[in-house]
Amino acid sequence: MRRARKNLLTQASASAVGVAVPAARGTDVLSPWWQSLTTLRGKRENRLRERDLVFILRNLATLTGSGVSLPKALGTLAEEKPLEKHRDMLLAIRRHLENGESFSTTLAHFSASFDTLTINQIKVGERSGTLAETLTTIARHHEESHQLRSAIIRKLAYPALLVVMGSTVITFLLAYVIPVFEETYNKANITLPFITTLLISASSAVKRYGWIVLSILVGTALVLRQLRRRPDIAYKMDAAILRWPVIGHWLRDIAVLQFMEVLGNLMDAGYTLAEALGESAQPIRNRAIRQSTRELQNAIRRGDKFSREIERHGEMFPPIVSQLVIVGEQTGTLARATRHIRDHLQREIERKTNLFVGTIEPVLTIALAAAIAVILLAIYLPMFDMVNAIK
Repeated sequence: MRRARKNLLTQASASAVGVAVPAARGTDVLSPWWQSLTTLRGKRENRLRERDLVFILRNLATLTGSGVSLPKALGTLAEEKPLEKHRDMLLAIRRHLENGESFSTTLAHFSASFDTLTINQIKVGERSGTLAETLTTIARHHEESHQLRSAIIRKLAYPALLVVMGSTVITFLLAYVIPVFEETYNKANITLPFITTLLISASSAVKRYGWIVLSILVGTALVLRQLRRRPDIAYKMDAAILRWPVIGHWLRDIAVLQFMEVLGNLMDAGYTLAEALGESAQPIRNRAIRQSTRELQNAIRRGDKFSREIERHGEMFPPIVSQLVIVGEQTGTLARATRHIRDHLQREIERKTNLFVGTIEPVLTIALAAAIAVILLAIYLPMFDMVNAIK
């Protein structure tokens, strides 16, 4: 059994990097769930992280730009210590290239690490003879996206931690600490202040109905997740989110920034506007904005102006974006206009994030401190009465 498991793990890892391994005797006795588990494990082990992908693309661009052949460059990267766990995949890619396949076709075999957009950009770079420049552009795009995402997460981490820790502390006090004092005060047979009585009632409600509330919240999350699998409902939900007072515009700017980043990179790589619009819709998670980009593509194919369509979808695109698109279209520098739009949206996202965090942090801190102070006050007020009664 141990040998069969080892052989199956070997096959799963080899299949993830495109190498065929003959089936070992006795593997048919393993259950299907174990086969699925080992296959999934092999895929996860060979999936590239964002920083590893950027490292590979940048170094490939440097080596190929300096005259090193692509197979040799891949072999060099396979010897890098930081990429040790991806060595089999890099060597498998090199073997595919040595067998006559193009780089873009080879990467399509490793869809877990290289998305369709990246592969298509590399395909254009191969055809135009600008592979090194294309790899540098793709690496820069991934790096900038990762930096912006990391910056937003870092800024939102402290408010999220405050909410989690505060909720945990308050729930613990209500569920476990308050009942102990309630029992003590009942034995002392003293009159409790209104705030203490109210807190004891809240504690009883938490102990009695807490699991019900938690179950409802988990059930609601699961139902919403299932509903989002239906495209029409997911579209309506995403469109509703964009209409939220503060967070809606913030999420809209993030989605439009993703759209403009891909659109500008593809146009710089040689895509026509209609082709670039089709590819630019893929990385956008908000379905409402994704649908708007597809409508833009259909309008361009009909011969309509890009700027006019942007204005028609004004609820999805900020006014400054529309104006910069108009100028870029009139001057024939639409790709350069997308760079100005990206710079503007990135500044706006950072400004709104700082404003949101700067507003919510003191509110959360004061609210948490006040809640704990009220709980402690309600706990110790009857104790002071007990001390005075004893005196």
